[in-house]
Amino acid sequence: MDIDVKNALGKALASCEAVEKRTGTPVVQAFVGDIYSFISSVSTANSDERYDYFNKVYLNGKYPSTALQTNPSGNIPHSLKIMAQIDAKTSAKGDLFANTIISFFLVLGRYYSSSQFDRKDVGIAAVTEQIKLMNDYVKEAAPAASSRKETSQQEKSSVSTKRDTEAKPDETSSDVSDQNEPEESLEELLENLNSLIGLKAVKQEVQQIINLIKVQKKGEEFGEKLPPLSLHLVFFGNPGTGKTTVARLLAKIYKCLGVLSTGQLVEVDRGGLVAGYVGQTAIKTQEVIDKAMGGILFIDEAYSLTHGKGETDFGQEAVDTILKAMEDHRDDFIVIVAGYPDLMREFVASNPGLKSRFNQFINFEDYTPEELKQIFLFQCKKQGLSLTDECDEYLTQHFTLMYKNRADDYANGRDVRNFFEKVIKARANRLASILDTVTREEYMTIVLSDLQEAAIANKTI
Repeated sequence: MDIDVKNALGKALASCEAVEKRTGTPVVQAFVGDIYSFISSVSTANSDERYDYFNKVYLNGKYPSTALQTNPSGNIPHSLKIMAQIDAKTSAKGDLFANTIISFFLVLGRYYSSSQFDRKDVGIAAVTEQIKLMNDYVKEAAPAASSRKETSQQEKSSVSTKRDTEAKPDETSSDVSDQNEPEESLEELLENLNSLIGLKAVKQEVQQIINLIKVQKKGEEFGEKLPPLSLHLVFFGNPGTGKTTVARLLAKIYKCLGVLSTGQLVEVDRGGLVAGYVGQTAIKTQEVIDKAMGGILFIDEAYSLTHGKGETDFGQEAVDTILKAMEDHRDDFIVIVAGYPDLMREFVASNPGLKSRFNQFINFEDYTPEELKQIFLFQCKKQGLSLTDECDEYLTQHFTLMYKNRADDYANGRDVRNFFEKVIKARANRLASILDTVTREEYMTIVLSDLQEAAIANKTI
């Protein structure tokens, strides 16, 4: 189960239920029929199997395709038409009903376009066209409503996947796409944070920051003159320990709390800040800062800007530019620097300006063997895969060995994902010769030999 699809579906269903209660129109049934039609429209193959799986995982099997009334390919979803009519009649503020429908299909399309199990059978162009049709219809059907802040922007009509937008080493990566999705409440964001595997100390630190912000704001309501909070952070820990994931959630949490105006995360490393000629680094860095304004600038391996560099290196120019932005935009710009523990301490201590602004450190510890195992099982669950009983003990032994033999290039969760990908390849090799007779249950099951073959390829044993 994909958490983003689950959340978007929950919001869309809540809107459908609200409209159904208000009008008596069976919107929920229509919406589920529209899901089936959408899956059929964007799939080049296996659409029925794809919907059956969706129904089983996300709808508890309540809506078999044989009981649904569907739309011909290319038609506007019936549920969206109903929602747009309601939106056109109301001037109420807040999220538009139609937007929850479009946002769901956007999230679902993005998921299918990036899933290793679905993307070969799903056309990105078809998904993009479907979303564009929906946006265009809403603009025509409810022009007054569609001009509000919550309305879908034109960028929503394009679907980008991780493989399309993955940043190169000298580029920046941002969560601009997240701005197209429904905003999550603070409670939902904290639920997402607490659902992350491990990271107990990190979660406690984040909760303390949230408590501090809440108390500060209450003091301001009482007219107290309090010193401004410094919310810039140092994340230190080995690769693959969830630093970027937590930073992304923090950006959204800060927005919910009114600390940031837009709440996007812009991720960058040295290559995205430093240029090769005098004067160009400041310009390049400022462009990244402008992109991050209103959100969080996340600098991975920040120590590479200063560590072991001579006086002619331009990394210090990037640091100076960032420090100036931190001073000039205290109210709407936050920086998180991340990297290996010793090198990050050296980085912060290298400059008085850095030392004065980065006084909060959050340690991301290596995952334990049991947590590594849980990450692997989560990857399986996310793809709808099950494991035979004998796999459990083998996974415990495998990840205990992986943890015990950690090398300098050990990458925690990334190593788990690499192992998972090798398991998928081993499974594919096993199934290749029996594809004509394999059942869906067999197809969706990982067996012990898959793990053993992947471990050999992974050189864990």
